[in-house]
Amino acid sequence: MTVKTRITFFIVGAGFLSSLLFSVVVFYESIEQPFELLDTLLKEEAYRTAAMLVKAQKESNSMLLDSASREMSRYWIEIYDGGTRKTIFQSDLAKSVKLPLVNPGSRAIVRPLVSEAEIKSAQSGNKNSSFRVRTLSIELEGRSFIVQIARPMEELNEEIWELVFGILAGLVFSTVGLIAISHVMAGRILRPIGDMKNLAQDISENNLEQRIPPGEGRDEFSELARTINQMLDRLQYSFARQRNFLFDTSHELKTPLTTIRLAVDEIVSHGDGNLPPLIRNNLFRLKNQVLRMERLVKDLLNLSSLETLSSIDPKPVQISELLSSLVGEYKFLADSRNIKMDFRLPNGLVIQGDEQKLHRALSNILDNAIKYNVDGGQIALRGDFSAAGLTVTIANTGPGVADADIPRVFDQFYRVEKSRSIEHGGSGLGLSIVKRIVELHGGDVTFESEQGGWTQVTVSLPRYRERIPA
Repeated sequence: MTVKTRITFFIVGAGFLSSLLFSVVVFYESIEQPFELLDTLLKEEAYRTAAMLVKAQKESNSMLLDSASREMSRYWIEIYDGGTRKTIFQSDLAKSVKLPLVNPGSRAIVRPLVSEAEIKSAQSGNKNSSFRVRTLSIELEGRSFIVQIARPMEELNEEIWELVFGILAGLVFSTVGLIAISHVMAGRILRPIGDMKNLAQDISENNLEQRIPPGEGRDEFSELARTINQMLDRLQYSFARQRNFLFDTSHELKTPLTTIRLAVDEIVSHGDGNLPPLIRNNLFRLKNQVLRMERLVKDLLNLSSLETLSSIDPKPVQISELLSSLVGEYKFLADSRNIKMDFRLPNGLVIQGDEQKLHRALSNILDNAIKYNVDGGQIALRGDFSAAGLTVTIANTGPGVADADIPRVFDQFYRVEKSRSIEHGGSGLGLSIVKRIVELHGGDVTFESEQGGWTQVTVSLPRYRERIPA
């Protein structure tokens, strides 16, 4: 899960919990208010009905009671004498629905089992109607009454359910909106990290001078950029010291090795007839090892000089003539092992580059194709020229390279088979030099191999460049 997704979930979760708590508070406050209003209305109607009862009894006006009963058709009302607890008045709804007597001063919700026809005023169609009941003790003109008044709650229940659905819908819509907003905000918050990642991906050992802009603020992202830049400063310094050490060491070894080789040659040439066989064989082995070390030092110097370059000065290179010359140089070595070379490349191919460096890169590939071939094997050299540039493919038969070793063939000093590399004098730097030269030309090199089959190196170079950065 990405950091952006985690931040989005965190914001949405926190927002949802806050909205839920707020909704619970709103629901609680909203649910209490209708009951308070209903209780107030029931109290007023109870006092009004008790007053009308007293007036009707005082005036002996039964029509007044009938009128009051009709006006109270929506209410369940039952009035008791305060002393005898005898019923002295019932509304029409109270006559058809029996509710238990609630203690005076109390309020409650009662659910009697009634039929649809028994509550005409509610018209709910629900046989399980609920009533809000309130019982009050009322003193009027020296008389004491107990008034129990109730009203069906169907309308109130509908309002409560509408409130619940409204709150739930609000939670859903607010959560969806919060997801969209938090996703955008998380992206904006993490944008500096994305910029740092893109810049860091472009930084390699060949362009360690690049730095990440820290920005003008003093937030955590700016501090992170400054920390990374400090790390890059240390890396650049370490790489520079390493390259200088490698170059200086190789340069210092070059002269002593040449002196040793010349001394061994002189000893062998002047004392060839007088030297014992054991000493002569040891001198030849010493000479071969010195030659191998000289080649290694030469490769190190070449690689060091290539790594210090940041660009090349491209000039027209006759690539057809260059490859033809290389085939001629290696033909004798291939013929000595009965290796057939199949060379197919259109004439007149010209690209922009450094001829000397391209000669070195293609020479290394062709040299490996012969060294690591089998006697009586084959080498196929192909070229293709398009609007994008040149593609040169050099393939050879041989034992091949294991799949696990292919990703590392361009690493410095990496040798697939140590014994065979020592036998052929390999240093593990040939393909590293090839890759660096191709990169300086703005191209790409790939390596493919099948054990017991063909091994193929493909070099792709652009056609024209005014100046090619590393």
